[in-house]
Amino acid sequence: MAMMRCKQLEVEGDKLDRLTNLPINVQHRIQESLSIEEAARMSVLSRPWRHVWASIPKLVFSPHFCQSKPSDTLINVINTILLQHHGAIKTFHLNISSIPSSQHSVIDQWMFLLSRNGVMDLTLQNLDNKAPYRLSYPMYGVELERLSLSNCIFKPPCSFRGFHKLKKLSLLKVALEDVATSFLWMPNLVYLLVRGCSGFPNSKIYAPKLLQIFFLIWRTKPIELGHFMDCQKLKTVILASSRNNKDKVINLTYLLNCWPDVLHFNLDSYYLKSFATELERLPTCLNSLRALTLFEFDFDDDDQIFSLLGMLKSSPNLEDLLFLLSSKKNGGVEVNVNHFEGPACRTLGLNKLQQLKIDNFHGSRTEMLFVRSILSSAPLLLKTIINEDADSVHESQRLKISKELMGFPRASPKLEIICEQSEMDTDVLY
Repeated sequence: MAMMRCKQLEVEGDKLDRLTNLPINVQHRIQESLSIEEAARMSVLSRPWRHVWASIPKLVFSPHFCQSKPSDTLINVINTILLQHHGAIKTFHLNISSIPSSQHSVIDQWMFLLSRNGVMDLTLQNLDNKAPYRLSYPMYGVELERLSLSNCIFKPPCSFRGFHKLKKLSLLKVALEDVATSFLWMPNLVYLLVRGCSGFPNSKIYAPKLLQIFFLIWRTKPIELGHFMDCQKLKTVILASSRNNKDKVINLTYLLNCWPDVLHFNLDSYYLKSFATELERLPTCLNSLRALTLFEFDFDDDDQIFSLLGMLKSSPNLEDLLFLLSSKKNGGVEVNVNHFEGPACRTLGLNKLQQLKIDNFHGSRTEMLFVRSILSSAPLLLKTIINEDADSVHESQRLKISKELMGFPRASPKLEIICEQSEMDTDVLY
């Protein structure tokens, strides 16, 4: 029995030796796959891994880890980890929501330390804190490749010359103050998300490698999208405005001519309306477009329907079509049903369409006729998903809608129709 235990210890020791003899970069990857708690515990229980933990280049503190601790405890933990650390810190993700504004100076100290340790990927989440954190000046001198800020103030010094190595920029509820044109010179930027921000400058943006843009802007004036017309490699474009935005709609048609490689195009009713009077300038064929998402769409709005039909006719290779409908207006007047019964709908050319999904479906006559026109004109359609509005569609109406949908003529012999009742998930959009 004793011999068996010795042999077992010998085998386990051999396994441990194999791990500790791995190259340091592999050991770092092993610890990076663990949570902060697990990695720290591992370093305490195993002396050989203490050095690995103290030199790990990626420090990611989960929101749960940060918000489960009082601010003083969290500050002490972060201070201890950073003081014991040696070597570069390339990635640093931290949720600072629980740290009150009176203690933001300690975050400045961390940023100073990171700026001297070669940080390239910085995330500061401040979602639940009413007081925004002002990004400290040392970070503006760092050649960041990824930057994600929420509920922060971005006010660079006069000497700021932009993040020229930046590849991914995510700004959520960020106030941009005194931002110079140099900030918009981002030759390596691939991904840009701007959501609920203020002060985003209306200056031409130099980002020739940009592949994805996501704009959800609350502001008195709409973003000048013309400043992105040189971003000719765009693959994904998501545009949403404040629901209270009553400014004159802007023209997007010339931008689509400048974005020939767009694969995924998502926009709300505010931007969709811009096509209503400019369809003659719409590109003859949006050959690259594969997925189109329209949210806050209203089938009782003639301009939106007119723009929709124009876009569908110009998208011969469209594969996925998704609607998230607006709330049904009480006493609303439905549009002319001829939109979906005349020859215009029979020439949509949706020969590649494979999926149609409509969320917040109300079952109005125009909605039903639209679905019928799609089912009868899409020979490759595989799935149609109708999620009915739980607030406006009652059980008796639901059965009637389902029966009528199942009876529509179908161009695709493989079509599956799924009709369910569920609430719209706005997180899909915002």
